[in-house]
Amino acid sequence: MALVVVEMAVLALIGLSWAGSYWSWDPQHYGDPPGPYLKKAAVVPIAALVAMVVAGIRRLRTVAVSQAVMILVICGTMLCVRAPGERVYEDSYRDACHAGMVCGDDSSPTR
Repeated sequence: MALVVVEMAVLALIGLSWAGSYWSWDPQHYGDPPGPYLKKAAVVPIAALVAMVVAGIRRLRTVAVSQAVMILVICGTMLCVRAPGERVYEDSYRDACHAGMVCGDDSSPTR
């Protein structure tokens, strides 16, 4: 159970650091794209996979099953979060452009 708590805490910290990139009083500020944060979060299911294999070798069925469930939950969540994260980023970028930031092409936000 401790592994699940640690994995969830790591994911929460990664999510909060991404959300923190949007907190600013500057109207021309826009947050970070979610892609790099999703890559950081991908380390968690990889670690869960390793823990599942080790638990399977040591015949710790409960740990192996809980890690398999975590892998499925985390990967499913990451797939579902990418599109809304991109929309949040694009909205933030568009709002910064409307606030007077010099923007090239609204369809491809870049820093």
